[in-house]
Amino acid sequence: MSTDVAALLARTTLVVRSGRYALGAWRHAESPAVHAGMARADGELGFVLFDDIELTALVPEDTLDELPTPQKIERDFAALTLDTVMAWDIVGVLAHVTSILASAEIPLGAATAYSRDHILVPGAQLERALEVLGPHFESVRGPA
Repeated sequence: MSTDVAALLARTTLVVRSGRYALGAWRHAESPAVHAGMARADGELGFVLFDDIELTALVPEDTLDELPTPQKIERDFAALTLDTVMAWDIVGVLAHVTSILASAEIPLGAATAYSRDHILVPGAQLERALEVLGPHFESVRGPA
């Protein structure tokens, strides 16, 4: 663990996003409909990733009815945001956070935005995730 990473996290708020999230896979051709549905989520956390196999999207669960039926879906994720602007030359932030969760046997997913990182944990394990992550952050904010 880098001391710089520990110091960065000690100055960082961990934000618990409200609501539950789903991670789904759609056909590439469904991209316009998935994007339109996400745009209506108005400020909620979400992301889209294209690769050669599928379109993957993280969406608020309450928007799923507005989207095409996904080919695959995993539901009931809680989303945590590392609420600090991070430069791209910082090394080891996700490695540090994921090792804490791995030590507690909590599965996770991660997404990197331009300036912040987001962690997905199963909703049923949110309380435990906050228990093990909380001491590493300046504060924890948001619904639990």
